Amino acid sequence: MKPHILVTTWFFTHQPGYLDFSYRLRALASRYRVTIVIGHEGFREEFPGLDADFIVLPTVASTPGLLRYLMELAALSRRLQPDAVIMLGSQMAMLSLLMPGMRTLTYWNEHPSHFYDLAHRNPLKRLFNRLLNRLSYVAARHTTRVMPIGQAHADDLRENGVPDARLSLIPMGVSDNFLAARKVDRKRAKHGVSVVYAGSVVEDRGRDVMIDGLKLARDAGIDVHLTLIGAHPPEKRYCTERAEALGLSDALTVIGRIPGSEIPAHLGEHDAGICIWADRPWWRFNPPTKLFEYLVAGLPVLASRIRTHTDYLHDGETGLIFDYDAASFAEALTRLAADPAQRKRMKGQAAEAGKHYLWRDIEPQFIACVESVLHG
Repeated sequence: MKPHILVTTWFFTHQPGYLDFSYRLRALASRYRVTIVIGHEGFREEFPGLDADFIVLPTVASTPGLLRYLMELAALSRRLQPDAVIMLGSQMAMLSLLMPGMRTLTYWNEHPSHFYDLAHRNPLKRLFNRLLNRLSYVAARHTTRVMPIGQAHADDLRENGVPDARLSLIPMGVSDNFLAARKVDRKRAKHGVSVVYAGSVVEDRGRDVMIDGLKLARDAGIDVHLTLIGAHPPEKRYCTERAEALGLSDALTVIGRIPGSEIPAHLGEHDAGICIWADRPWWRFNPPTKLFEYLVAGLPVLASRIRTHTDYLHDGETGLIFDYDAASFAEALTRLAADPAQRKRMKGQAAEAGKHYLWRDIEPQFIACVESVLHG
């Protein structure tokens, strides 16, 4: 009989992508009997054709909602008695403390400070959040295996007392589907240079920096076009209206959220991808999925200066690094447009770097980790 794996998830209604979760769920479902817990029936639609059972435990996206959810998950786990529980998100790390004796794995994809505000203006809430932040690391020390997605996470876990024996660094991975982007013909492009951003289109992820930087570059005579993919209706309206006000309507295309399977074809139409984050403490740990997707697609990356970008890119080789402001972003666009030979060279170097992040090569590491917990 196949081992039974219970997978717990904590998804958000407006999150931009599910591909890294999908890769892991499909790998598990192809080998084990899998039960997946989701917080809303609509999340099932993100995983069509997945051979697994789904259980819906309605949740509210708040700290009290998360804590209630963890209690319900612990009760469910005791009832189902699976062979192992995989927390598919570090938000749920504390669940391991509620299930003593259970084999557990945590996909450590977010820094705890991202969901527990350690500087909250209310002193009682600030104290409570700091307690929960600390408990996340205590839980990681008691989890059978923690799977950080990047070196910064792994280092942070070690610094917080998680022993090496419990750590398995496993990158997020990228589907072979993104390789198809390399075959798209750009010869008939309408603009001199075309760049794309695929992700959450919001202020602290560089929305205004990109638009204002585009304006500066266009005013300087740079023939460049920017495409934003993943904007929800209010953000799409904001970007469209701002582009009209700045005279950028012919230089900016804004696309709403599209299925992950359609992203590769869109990437292939461009000369470079954009990774841009404000320098927040939690984003110094979480490498963005799209950075690796761009590389696998053969796109050099225009990236803001934060270590979760610069740890993976080399300026002038696999991308261009800029400061988080419009003028610096415009300078990066200018550098990209100035040298076609460099663009071609960077595309090749990006594609070469992307080979290290293909899910087909990472999946065996993931399954080996699960097997070591099941049979350890």
